[in-house]
Amino acid sequence: MKEKVEISRRNLLGMTASGLVAFCAVPVVFGAEKLFPSPNAASQKQRVLPKYPNTHYYNDGKFDEDKARDVIIELANFHGYPITPGLREKLWVSDYGIGRFTEVGLAAIGIVNNLDGEYSYMLQDLFLLPNQMLPEHWHIEVPESEKKTRGAQKDEGWYVRWGRSYIIGEGEKNLPSGVTVPQSHGPVTVEHCTIADAGTFVKLARRNSRHWQFAGAEGTILTEVANYHDNASVRHTNKTANDHFLAGIK
Repeated sequence: MKEKVEISRRNLLGMTASGLVAFCAVPVVFGAEKLFPSPNAASQKQRVLPKYPNTHYYNDGKFDEDKARDVIIELANFHGYPITPGLREKLWVSDYGIGRFTEVGLAAIGIVNNLDGEYSYMLQDLFLLPNQMLPEHWHIEVPESEKKTRGAQKDEGWYVRWGRSYIIGEGEKNLPSGVTVPQSHGPVTVEHCTIADAGTFVKLARRNSRHWQFAGAEGTILTEVANYHDNASVRHTNKTANDHFLAGIK
């Protein structure tokens, strides 16, 4: 007679981790905020997302990265994003030299950018303030002779974890009425929008294609996955942004 064994949720998770349980490869949205709540979500999440005028981010016309980092931490707290040790100091923030951070800019935390061995991979989290635009850009092909040190042309996708992002790329023009390209950025070349809420993954239309993003009313936090990221291979449609970004990596 076979002994009846009751498998608890804890045992099941342990068996999964050890490779004893296999699941079908079917995309599932679990609602991670319920299964794995952020340890600081209850204590630090704010009821109101603070909003500041553009002047808040500048001192005598110069972009104040420390003030920008502080506000990004407020955004993270609002959404319950885990504030790990050293997170604030590691944040990369930029207004791309445009001078309108509330309209065009980005904050990012690099997790890994690997080019060792046969395969390359990259993982980073992106932070956009409410109605902030990540400027239109694309990733150029790397010369064959430099691929060992710079990687292949970048392919990527984005998984929205908090908030809403309007992810724009190639395709039929369908920009929602609330997505307005700031005058400070200037014209864009692609206007096909995918509305992505938490739990949604959106892939780049194709390598070398231009793309940009526009955050919803409560900002957004996304995880970007890709092969190796090479800053020198990034190009921006806006000349000011392009010159500023490339100057920053020399």
